[in-house]
Amino acid sequence: MIRSARLFFASPVLILVALLGLEGALTVCDDLVFTTAATQLSFWGRESYQPTVQTIDLTGQQLESLLQRSPSKPNYLVEQAYFLSWKGYASDDVAQRLAYNKSAASTQLQALTQRPAYRQGWAEMIEYSSRMSGGGEMLEQAQARFVALQPAAN
Repeated sequence: MIRSARLFFASPVLILVALLGLEGALTVCDDLVFTTAATQLSFWGRESYQPTVQTIDLTGQQLESLLQRSPSKPNYLVEQAYFLSWKGYASDDVAQRLAYNKSAASTQLQALTQRPAYRQGWAEMIEYSSRMSGGGEMLEQAQARFVALQPAAN
């Protein structure tokens, strides 16, 4: 009787531990995928490195899968914005370039709603919004936030 009572109380705890372990494993996997994509993006356009079409597609897929699991995680959104900006930069089609730049600015703005005091994010926003058609208001907002977040001179 005592053994079955222990098992009755231990079972929910064991299930909870297993679920927490699974969640931790998924987080580690997401972090590895994110690090891979972010590292790959950091090399694009540096010196003579140009990613292959397969690398571009894989990086896009990695970012999409991360955003499906955590759609409002700022780090994922920032990398997605950089990815879209890069695709716009690499595109030969002007309409496609403008569409990518608009998407990059929109994604960056979504990331900045999660961490509005991130000055580097506003610097990126200035860059993205300056490259999009009709982004004057967004550019002014980004410039104002960037200046407002200027560290005080000592």
